[in-house]
Amino acid sequence: MILGVEIGGTKLQAGDGQRLVRWTVQRRAGRAGILRQLEQGLPPLLTGVTRIGVGFGGPVEGGRVVTSHQVAGWRRFPLQRWFERRFGLPTVVENDSNCAGLAEARQGAGRGKARVFYCNVGTGIGGAFVWNGQLYNGRFGAMEFGHLRLADGRTLESVASGLAIERGVSTLAEAGRHVGAMLANVITLLNPDLVVVGGGVVLAGEKFLRPVREVCRRLVFAPFRGNYRIVPARLGEAVVVVGAILVAEESR
Repeated sequence: MILGVEIGGTKLQAGDGQRLVRWTVQRRAGRAGILRQLEQGLPPLLTGVTRIGVGFGGPVEGGRVVTSHQVAGWRRFPLQRWFERRFGLPTVVENDSNCAGLAEARQGAGRGKARVFYCNVGTGIGGAFVWNGQLYNGRFGAMEFGHLRLADGRTLESVASGLAIERGVSTLAEAGRHVGAMLANVITLLNPDLVVVGGGVVLAGEKFLRPVREVCRRLVFAPFRGNYRIVPARLGEAVVVVGAILVAEESR
């Protein structure tokens, strides 16, 4: 059995496909606080587990965290090695958006589509591209959708994430317009069959998705307008955990 783990900016989750356990992240406690939560929370879930897959909220290279933009202390941290030493199980670590994108492409809204671009709009913003069921992952990461830049130098994440909306940087509709403009650029580059949008902000429904679609359609390369659809994710809160299990399965 494989245990999937999500380490996000505001939540920790773990599950095996049948159960899902969630803890709230105390962001001020930083990396050390999150590791303590994992040390305390995971052991009761490990009975029968032979492998762990981890989806981490930030870029990852070779099992090591590159950085986190939401929680302090993660820069260059050897997360895979920490898991394997602490729990004694083979572990695979991947970016959380990549995990979510893989899960949605294979088992969620993108099932049956050859080219799926996934983006999550939540505490932060991320992206993933799945082509014929496989992640495109660049040299060690790719599709950092939230770090695309507006003309004034700000990142998409800084103006359209859940945190940006919460802090009054933008309204829900304005955030949707920013996301729609960036998706138009992504679609112009990749020409996917489907764009799947996940994350907590999508729970606002059409108040967010309508401006996303309207701006994207207006700005996208005109010959591609009939090639894609923009749809909400289907797998809900478990999406990163499901994807982490898939990634761990394939690493055997």
